[in-house]
Amino acid sequence: MPHDHTCPDACGCGHDHGPQTGPRPPVATAPPPWRPAGVVRAVALGVFRRAGQIVCAPVYGDAGPIIGWCPLGGPVAFGEHAADALPRAIHESTGQDIADIALLGVLENLYTHEGAPGHEIVFAFSARFTNPDIYTADALAVTQDGHADEAKWIPLAKARAGRLRLMPAGLTDLLPE
Repeated sequence: MPHDHTCPDACGCGHDHGPQTGPRPPVATAPPPWRPAGVVRAVALGVFRRAGQIVCAPVYGDAGPIIGWCPLGGPVAFGEHAADALPRAIHESTGQDIADIALLGVLENLYTHEGAPGHEIVFAFSARFTNPDIYTADALAVTQDGHADEAKWIPLAKARAGRLRLMPAGLTDLLPE
């Protein structure tokens, strides 16, 4: 689009207005790619079921494509029980409340993400959203690491058949048929 040169001096638009041209605004930068923290971290994950499906958020590789799917949840804070961390993390990421929290099992997850090693102790819980509308929707709005995204209902049969990657490894073994 041609510049009409009607902007005020020092507007920062990037066009040469002569000697009074002000500095350009800073260029926005993408956030650095996510890497494991390099310490053992405790995580609480919620398994919310609907007719052979569980709701999961996408896990992205650096190049952008989805490399797997993970149930919703988040880190356990120091001094917090994992069963208390789950409803807090779900509310922070979705704005939704949950109920009927029951421990399915605990996994030790040693993994590599984009060449960086990670180590998690994962508390997997079954739970239920108190809002019944979530169970009829195709997706659920979530915030992950400060970015808006969508969690989707993932067929467990595809995860068990190896047709999609469910994270963390071993989670499907904790889920009853």
